[in-house]
Amino acid sequence: MIRATTGGVLKSYRTNLMNSFIGMNKSRDTVLSQRNFNTYAEDPAAAARAFRLRKARMTVDSQHTICSDTLKKYQTAYSCLQSMDEALDTETASPLNTIKGMTLKWLNDPTGDAREQLTKALDQMSQILVQDMNQKYGDNFIFAGADGHNVPFEIEDNKLYYRGVSVDAAVPNVVSTGTDAKGDPIPMEINATATPPVVSANGGSYVKMDTSALIKKDDYDQIGVGDPAAVKPTILIADDTTTPPTPQAFDADGNPVDGTYTGDIYYLNMDKAETMTTAEYDEQKLEAEKLEYLKTETNYVDIGLGFQENDKGNLISSSGFNAALNGINFFGCGLDEDGDPKNIYSLVQKLTKVSDSVPSGGDWTPEVWDEFDRLVGKLETASSDFKTEFTNMAASTTKLENNEKLLEDNFYNLQEQYADLEDVDMVDSITSFIWAQYCYNAALKVGNNILSESLMDYLT
Repeated sequence: MIRATTGGVLKSYRTNLMNSFIGMNKSRDTVLSQRNFNTYAEDPAAAARAFRLRKARMTVDSQHTICSDTLKKYQTAYSCLQSMDEALDTETASPLNTIKGMTLKWLNDPTGDAREQLTKALDQMSQILVQDMNQKYGDNFIFAGADGHNVPFEIEDNKLYYRGVSVDAAVPNVVSTGTDAKGDPIPMEINATATPPVVSANGGSYVKMDTSALIKKDDYDQIGVGDPAAVKPTILIADDTTTPPTPQAFDADGNPVDGTYTGDIYYLNMDKAETMTTAEYDEQKLEAEKLEYLKTETNYVDIGLGFQENDKGNLISSSGFNAALNGINFFGCGLDEDGDPKNIYSLVQKLTKVSDSVPSGGDWTPEVWDEFDRLVGKLETASSDFKTEFTNMAASTTKLENNEKLLEDNFYNLQEQYADLEDVDMVDSITSFIWAQYCYNAALKVGNNILSESLMDYLT
C-alpha cells in the first residue's frame, strides 16, 4: 500500500504547475516576438532557410538603395543636360536664346552693330554651360566621373580644363620617318637650309603636321613665275592632306624619286609649320593619354545585375552598372582631323576670337566669313555629339527606373517568403496563449482551494 501524503501530491502538483507556467510563457513569447522560432536549435531546417532568405533580402535592399541613389543622381543630371540642350539648340526655345541661334544671327548679319553684343552673349552662355556641368547631387559633383569630390571643369585664361587636364589635349600630328618599338614617331633632324631640306631620323625635334601649312605642288611651282624676286618657302613633301606625311627623297626637279604618286602632290611649308622638341611632344602625348583615361573612367555599382568577377579577378562589366558620368564625354574633348577642338566651349571661344578679329563696325572679309562658317559647322557637330550622349544617358535613366521597380518586386517576394517561414499566425498564437493562460490560472485555483497540508505532513 502506497501512502499518499498531501506533501507528495503537492510536489507533483508544483511540477505540473511549473510546466503549465513554462508553456504559458512560451506562448506569450511567441505572441510578443511574432516568430515561429527564436533560436537555431528550435528548428534547424527552418532557421537555415530563414538565414538564406534574410541574407538575400538584405542584399536586395542594399542593391535597391544603391539603384535608387544612382537613379536620383541621373535624374538630376538629366535636368542639367536638358537645360544645356535647350541652350545649345532646341525647337522649343527662342532661337536667339540658343547658341545655334546666335551663330546664325552672326552669319546673317556679319556687319551689324549687334555683333559685339552677340559675341559677349555667346561667351557668357558658354560659361553658363560650364557651370551647369559643375552641378552637384548631395555632396558630390555629378559630372566628375569617378571623382565626385573635386570640381570637374575649370576655366583659366579662357581655356577649359577637366580635372586639371586641358579639354583640347591631343597627341600631336607630326611628320615622321617611321615609328620606334613603342609605336611612337621617330624624332627628326631637319636641315632647312639644304636644297631640298634634308630629313634624317633619330634627331631631337618633331614637325607638327598642319593642313594649313600644306601647299600644292602646282601652286608652289607658280611662285616666282613672272616675278623672279618672289621667294619660295622652305618645303618638305607630303602625299596628301589627311594623313601624316612621309618625308621622301627629292630629285633635281623637286619630285619624289619613287614616282609612285598619282594624285595631287603637296608640300609642307616649313615657314608655316611648327617645330616641337621631343620633351614637348611627350608632355602633350601624356596629357592626351590622361584625357583619354578620363573619358573612359568607370565606377561600377551593384544594382542587382550579378556583380561578378572573371577568372582574372576583374569585374565583368555587364554584371554591374557604370554610375560614373564623365562630363567630358558630353562637352567633347580633343582635336579633330583639322586640328580644331571638339569641345563646345573651346569652339565658342574660337568663334568669338574670329568675330573679335574684325574691328568694331568693320566688314567681314570672305576669308573671315568662311572661317566663321566653318567653325559653326564644327559647333553643330559638337552639339550633335552632345545630343547623342544625352540620349544614351536618358536610356540609362530608363534602365535604372525599370531596375528599381524590379528590385522592389524582388524585395517584396523575399519578404513574403520570409514571413511565411518565420512569422506566426497571430490568431492561432493568441488563441494558444489565452488557452495556456486559462489552464495555468485554473491550476492555481485548484491548488489554493483544494490542496492543504494534513496531520501526516506535519508528523512526517
